[in-house]
Amino acid sequence: MSAGAERIIEHILNDAREKAAEIEAEAARKSREIMTGAQEEAARRREQILARARDEAAELKRRILGAARLEARKEKLAAKQELIAHAFRQALEELCALDDESYWSLLRGMLLAAVEKGTEKVFLSERDRARIPGRFLAELNAALEKAGKEGKLALAEETRDIKGGFILQSGGVEINCSFEALLEAQRDKLEPELAGILFD
Repeated sequence: MSAGAERIIEHILNDAREKAAEIEAEAARKSREIMTGAQEEAARRREQILARARDEAAELKRRILGAARLEARKEKLAAKQELIAHAFRQALEELCALDDESYWSLLRGMLLAAVEKGTEKVFLSERDRARIPGRFLAELNAALEKAGKEGKLALAEETRDIKGGFILQSGGVEINCSFEALLEAQRDKLEPELAGILFD
């Protein structure tokens, strides 16, 4: 081969090498750009995912705390209601446990306030029916006459399932003056006051 042909071949080879180097450099540059872009996109998406996860975690925490606070309030309210109910049960027990003189004096006052005509029938609990003082009804009727009412209050032979107090019957109408009914009737009025005393 002649020297001129070798130079031409050498020139062509050099051009090809230069072109290959340029192509390789361009490919490397594009590869770096793609990698950088991919890393930036990955970082951006990672931040989005983390931000969404933080928001979801904060919302979940808020919900859990809200539910826990609500449950705590419910339990606290239930405990308060149980304490109030206990206080009413205890009041009922204490009324029923009064000594005989105080108990019958209380019933006498209640009967004098509740009797309208003086001809009603009085129902007591089985316990009270068995222990009523001998002159109780006679003295009560005398007090009713003195107050301008008929003194014909009668003690019913039957008893009622009450803890204390009485039930008055006039005609077909009954007035429940049992301690249970009276306490329950006053409950709405007394509960706030009692709650103030118990939970101040």
